[in-house]
Amino acid sequence: MTGPDRIVPLYSSSSGNSTLIKSRGTYILVDCGMSCKMMTKALVACGVYPEDVSAIFLTHRHSDHINGVPVFSRKYHTPIYGTRATLAVLDGLASPVTEIEENDIVQLENGPEVRAFPTPHDVNGSVCYRIINHDSGNSIAVMTDLGRMNDGMKGFARACDVILLESNYDPYMLEHGEYPWPLKKRISGGHGHISNPESAEVAEFFINNGTKKFILGHLSPHNNTPDIARQTFTTSLADRGFVEGIDYEVKIAKKDMPSEGYVL
Repeated sequence: MTGPDRIVPLYSSSSGNSTLIKSRGTYILVDCGMSCKMMTKALVACGVYPEDVSAIFLTHRHSDHINGVPVFSRKYHTPIYGTRATLAVLDGLASPVTEIEENDIVQLENGPEVRAFPTPHDVNGSVCYRIINHDSGNSIAVMTDLGRMNDGMKGFARACDVILLESNYDPYMLEHGEYPWPLKKRISGGHGHISNPESAEVAEFFINNGTKKFILGHLSPHNNTPDIARQTFTTSLADRGFVEGIDYEVKIAKKDMPSEGYVL
């Protein structure tokens, strides 16, 4: 498993989420929210066998992030890491399981350092992750289901080489869409997801602090589109004086297949 570090979103939406990361020669998954069959299909499409995955780090207990874990665990015995609240809802695991705290640092043997940080999502034990290769200095952050972005989260992911950043909904589409009012309030009320404009706003901070590569992820299939997410992001940053292709790069994570990621 030699070669450069990379990040590839395998699936990214409310239907299921998983991100493949290679760092310091080690493959890890952040979340495993699709069926074991779909996870295997996506990994093989990326040239990776499921047996090559050294660990699964879970962000939180919502089904679109953990659906595939039990079967994947029984079939491949991949070590699993998550907070107590996340692990509590998982039954029938056949893997080594490690409970982490919301601010933990995990050093994988012969692999990268993985740092967790709490997010104000509407479920206990929700975290985002930063994966650090201390040999190369590369670092990658996976930041979805954020609720809202606070200064602690900004500092946590500051100066990452790549950030997979939530860009869940377009405010107009959410407001005028068919979702019931309580669900709309849950999504936009500070403990659900962040919007396209919020994603662009926080990207300004990250660009100013050294991040040049972004992947917009966890797009709502009902309240967003890839084109709207991209246009909002690039237009908002252009208004702030940043030029795509010079000051930053941005890609969009796909809902139902592996996306083009980044190689570092």
